[in-house]
Amino acid sequence: MSNKSNKNPLLDPATRKLEESIRTRSRIFSHLSASILGLLFVFSLCQFDLDGLKGILFDGIVRTQRAKQADPTIQLIAYDDESSRRYESSVRMPAQEIVALLNTLAAEGPRAVALLLPINEKIYSDDELERIGQAILKIDNSFIGYTDDESLGKGPATALGISPSRYLPGFISRDTFSYGADSVTRRVMITIDGLESVYYHLSELWNQQASEKAPGNQYRRANSLQTFIQWQGPPGTYLPFKSEAVAEHRLPKGTFAGKIVLIGSLISSKREADFVLTPYSRLPHQTSALEAAAHGLSTLIRHQGITKSSPVLDWVLAFIVGLLTVNLVLYLAPGQGILFVLFESAVLLVSGWCFLKWQNYWLNLAHPLVIAGVGYYLVIPYRLVDEYRKRWHYQEKSEFMAQLELLKSNFLSLISHDLKTPIARIQGNAELVLNGAEKLDDPQRKCLEAIVHTTDDLSQYVETVLDLTRIESSQVPIQKSTKDINATVMEVVESKRFLAQEKNIQLITKLEPLFSIKFDVKLIRRVLSNLVENAIKYSPANSVITLSSKEENNWIRVTVTDQGFGIANEEQPKVFQKFYRCENDNTRSTKGTGLGLYLVKYFVELHQGVVELKSELGQGSEFTVSLPV
Repeated sequence: MSNKSNKNPLLDPATRKLEESIRTRSRIFSHLSASILGLLFVFSLCQFDLDGLKGILFDGIVRTQRAKQADPTIQLIAYDDESSRRYESSVRMPAQEIVALLNTLAAEGPRAVALLLPINEKIYSDDELERIGQAILKIDNSFIGYTDDESLGKGPATALGISPSRYLPGFISRDTFSYGADSVTRRVMITIDGLESVYYHLSELWNQQASEKAPGNQYRRANSLQTFIQWQGPPGTYLPFKSEAVAEHRLPKGTFAGKIVLIGSLISSKREADFVLTPYSRLPHQTSALEAAAHGLSTLIRHQGITKSSPVLDWVLAFIVGLLTVNLVLYLAPGQGILFVLFESAVLLVSGWCFLKWQNYWLNLAHPLVIAGVGYYLVIPYRLVDEYRKRWHYQEKSEFMAQLELLKSNFLSLISHDLKTPIARIQGNAELVLNGAEKLDDPQRKCLEAIVHTTDDLSQYVETVLDLTRIESSQVPIQKSTKDINATVMEVVESKRFLAQEKNIQLITKLEPLFSIKFDVKLIRRVLSNLVENAIKYSPANSVITLSSKEENNWIRVTVTDQGFGIANEEQPKVFQKFYRCENDNTRSTKGTGLGLYLVKYFVELHQGVVELKSELGQGSEFTVSLPV
């Protein structure tokens, strides 16, 4: 659908205005109905969460962000496969390993220590729990961040001998079935079931903030308060120390001084729970839960939690994209529509990237991108139906216009041929009487001369109409012969001299000697006759019309210059149009069909020539016909 209309210059202004009004109402109706259809589609689509697609888009944007350095305030210690081989490949971190690690750290003076392990009476004996508890109490800010669901809401085992404030949930939230069904870790817990997470407690301890205000941008999900993790980089951003190296004092002294130390399990061979999927990698055994905990803790410490766009903003953006897409796709050509959808999608993705990069803001792009893509294909069937209806209407109109044009051509041809014979008889008889009668008085002679001139003008009108009929039916033959064009110029001058004398206008020729060239003598004579007649019609009495010729750069140029009223600049491009006549006080009273210059241009272009016009109001006009040699 195009907003441009082909205006028929033959229609009167009122009809054109009515036609344009109908087109405008049709366009408004089409856009309004398409907008309603688009809004219904947007409303229906927004009933679905599209969490899976949201996650994919978010992960893609995260991966394109520049990776950051690991937070220097956090150090990791992992009980890995190599460490477990010392204990017959035990999956459970032995109590003596935990005690050895805590004793080593107690001598280092860390800011805080968190054991991210399930530590309860089902895994360890009372004796082991007692020894672990004693080791924990040696460090002022040491905690157990349990990761098993059975311990949630329960206090520490009695044998541990520690206060409940040191026994906190250590879950890193996974987007499991209830969170999006892709199992990718994107959130870190702040509270769960009203209990502070160990990560929140550590961040408060580091920043020494009031415990009632959670850091980061909060996000409530079910019975928990979370925030989206600001990932510093891909797997391997945080490299853990092996627990055996720490327990055996093989690291430089002061490695953990003043740091927050997270201790966890990293058994790749048997424990899937030790690994998570992240926005950077969805491959198994790539990112440890311990490293994910470090990213989450750093997010809380640095107050860099990502804010998710509100549902209201999601709806508003979806409706804006929907309305913009359906209306512009309806307005533009199909190829341009595809380019617009691609551009629109690119703008959305770049905007999402910028918001996440500089504002820590997760803009929901799932719905807008789906709407942009599907909206295009939603509009196409509607557009095809609408265009088919219009094409059918235009086809009917075209067939009617073709029939009307045929009738017009046949009518003009018939009338013109039927007029030529009686006009020729009238003119011939008048000339016979005028030439053969010697006793005619002056009034009678003037009447006969008027009859001859009138029939001559009428013959020219008929010939002009016949030429127009031939042009529109593409039946204008061109029969070139070799001749000196100066001779044709002189023939035209002699034929129009009597017409010029009636207004006391001088016809002056300035013709350079030229070689003969091939051209259609009849057509070029018509061209020059029309130009000279126009010059005589629109020139004042007692003026001069000059015809000149010359050869220049393989072109023969014949110029007709008058001292007439001139043509305004804004009208000059239109004077060669069919039926166009200049509208001003000087030309309105002069009779004419508006076809003369149209035929001039057409006949010259049949010769691969050019017609040029130079004119100024009040200074006359200059028409130059250029024919190739």
